[in-house]
Order: sequence, then structure tokens, then C-alpha cells
Amino acid sequence: MIDTDAFDPGRPHPDVDDTIDIEWVDRRAGVAGLLRVAVRRAEGATWFLAVVHERGEAPVVVLDFELPLVSNAFEFRGPGIWTDLVCETPIEQWTVGLEAFGVAIEPAETLTPGSFGDRTPVGLDVDVEAATAPDEDDDGFSHEITLRGEVLVGSSAYDVDAVGVRRRRWDGRWPVSYT
Repeated sequence: MIDTDAFDPGRPHPDVDDTIDIEWVDRRAGVAGLLRVAVRRAEGATWFLAVVHERGEAPVVVLDFELPLVSNAFEFRGPGIWTDLVCETPIEQWTVGLEAFGVAIEPAETLTPGSFGDRTPVGLDVDVEAATAPDEDDDGFSHEITLRGEVLVGSSAYDVDAVGVRRRRWDGRWPVSYT
């Protein structure tokens, strides 16, 4: 059984690379997304990826491999991006805020931080709640979630009631427990 307070705190683990993924889809609204925050101590930076895909439209991608490392929270700022992942209750509930500019790209295009495309605003103001208990694996855990709130992409706004998966994993080593 996972020690939720030790393995899912509201801050990056100080001794390992720490990655949080949130994938979701709202079929009714016709919008889906992916959010990945990777605190990469070995790289000296935080990597950030957000994708919002409206049905029938090109996906909008926010990508930055050079955000500063943080230690006390999952809040990141950089040119054209602000995001904050807040742990309300370990495993059970997180809130996510995002204000950024992304690039609308063709799905077959290979994306790099230097890619060009239509600059598009992206925003998230969502609650992420556990729908199942976490499944532990060698590198972390995952569980099903619900995601509710507001998603903005370009001039469109969606009230989402989505299902998805949240994962938290490390670089092959379990983090040291906080005491």
C-alpha cells in the first residue's frame, strides 16, 4: 500500500526526478488533454508539456524544457507560461491552473520547443479527483481520475466533466520519505 503523504506530496521530491502526468477526455464536450510536469534534477530544469485537443481542430501544444527547478511547490513561470499544480489532499485531490500560449500544430508534425505554428492561448482551471485507489508499480503509481472545471483554448471555453488517468513516477528509485 502506498504511503500517500510520503509519495504524493504537494512538492517535488528532493532526491529524484519527479514526473506528474494527467491525461483526460470529455467526449461530450469534444475536448481532451495531457499535462506533464517533469522536475528533472539531473538536467537542472523542469520540463513542461500541455496539449489540448478540440474535436476537429489541430492540437494546441505548450512545450518548455527550460523552466526553473522548484522545491516547495509545483508552480512554474516562464516566458508565455504560468502553471500551478496544488495538492489539496495527497492522492485524492489536486487543482491545476494554467495560463500559457501554445502552438496549434498538425498532428503528424514532430514538435520541438522551437516549432512554429499558430500562437494560441491555453488555460486550465480544473479540479482533479481520484476515482480509484492508486496502483503501485516499480517507478511510481497511477490511478483513474475525474477532471472538472474550465478549459480555454483560443476563443473557445469548455466546462469539462472528464475522465482520465493521473500518474506520478520517479527515476527508477523510490523517494525518501519526508519526516
